[in-house]
Amino acid sequence: MFMRGLRQTTEVDYKYWSPAETMPPSEIKRLQYNRLLEQVNYLWTKSSFYHEKWQESGFYPERLKTLEDIRYIPRLTKEEIRESQEKNPPYGMMCVPGRGPIIRIGMTSGTTGRPVLIPFTEEDYFGTYCEGHVRSAWAAGVRKEDIVHVAYGFTPFMGLASSYDSCEHLIGSLVVPGGTWDSSLRLTMIEKLGITVLMGTPTYLLHLASVAEEHGVDPRKLGVRVICTAGEPGAMSAPNTGLRLEKAWGSKIYDYSGTQETNCIAWLCEEGTGHLNEDLLYFEVLDPETNEPVEPGAPGKLVITDLVQKTHPCIRFETGDMVRGIETDTACPCGRTLSKFKGFKGRVGDIIKVRGVCVSVAGIENVIRGIEDCSDNYEYHAFKGSNGMDRIKVRIEPQKNIEAELWDNISKKVAEALHNAFMINMDVEVIPPGTLPIYKLKAKRFRDLR
Repeated sequence: MFMRGLRQTTEVDYKYWSPAETMPPSEIKRLQYNRLLEQVNYLWTKSSFYHEKWQESGFYPERLKTLEDIRYIPRLTKEEIRESQEKNPPYGMMCVPGRGPIIRIGMTSGTTGRPVLIPFTEEDYFGTYCEGHVRSAWAAGVRKEDIVHVAYGFTPFMGLASSYDSCEHLIGSLVVPGGTWDSSLRLTMIEKLGITVLMGTPTYLLHLASVAEEHGVDPRKLGVRVICTAGEPGAMSAPNTGLRLEKAWGSKIYDYSGTQETNCIAWLCEEGTGHLNEDLLYFEVLDPETNEPVEPGAPGKLVITDLVQKTHPCIRFETGDMVRGIETDTACPCGRTLSKFKGFKGRVGDIIKVRGVCVSVAGIENVIRGIEDCSDNYEYHAFKGSNGMDRIKVRIEPQKNIEAELWDNISKKVAEALHNAFMINMDVEVIPPGTLPIYKLKAKRFRDLR
């Protein structure tokens, strides 16, 4: 069991944080099956929620003969979690009876409904959740001698907690808090304290670089050598966002992603490849209409199963995310054998189909942030056209130094780029800089006006 408060003390600079990162795929599969079987038997005995849910669906632990038999287990939705917490407050099915004392509570943002409370015991938080996250920081080159600043607002957001505690308690870095700092003070302290690693959402860190320039400060000269982003599409899902961050800060850009209900899902290695935490989680990519597995590497909706943590294991959890796919049969030059994650397309509710084409926030973002005339801020709306057909309007802000008489040219340039990317026409509106809100956590880019 992990002992809270202990720091990583080794001076050896291991390339990989965990032996699981280079485990042969056949051994990973065997480990996944053994852990899944243990988890199912544990929940069948300890969790009345799962016992009743599975029994009603006709699933019994004896049916789990292979990993593929996971398809017999009914999927878990976030709404079921919410309902269980309303019926049995405060945690509902998210706290298996008999677990140790709760030392950490997370909470979802509530963007898709009522917030979900997520309790952790010490073992599951430091030993499992932070274990999933620390691999991303270690792969990004974060070490004991670094000074890390986590630029998230101080909320029950698990991305904040795990970023902070993984770097401080597991790697042993000095981590500087600053949840209530405004951007100006944050920049001052980055320079004064010699921050070398900066973590936050892509949107906010791009904004922070812009604020620095407005104050006559070149963010590339502040000494930040590594930037790790999370909370919304970053370099893993929208490469042009990563390129913008790299240009703005002059730093190496890394990206990690996860769900608060499960764990860190994937992170970028030094080769720019997304890798999955397959020893901690089991991943399925399903067709959103048939719920059948897609071909390897094909896009679909992401379903995740907790293999290790015991406080609130989520079995076949519908994340609500659409992904570009998972590749399982290609090696990575970094030496890791974990499957490759191709990135997110967006939330299921944020993706709309227009004339047979799926349009997502990550796809639109990648186009817009590949055009230098556009600022980092944008949003898009779905609405009904005069003919009753679904249409999309994209609203963008130009760079502040571009005269208003040139905005029409920018609109045409963006419309053409979007058409080339999606092969459909979209309406593009250029609005004055500073019109759209700045987000420190997850940006809300999509509005459905239909």
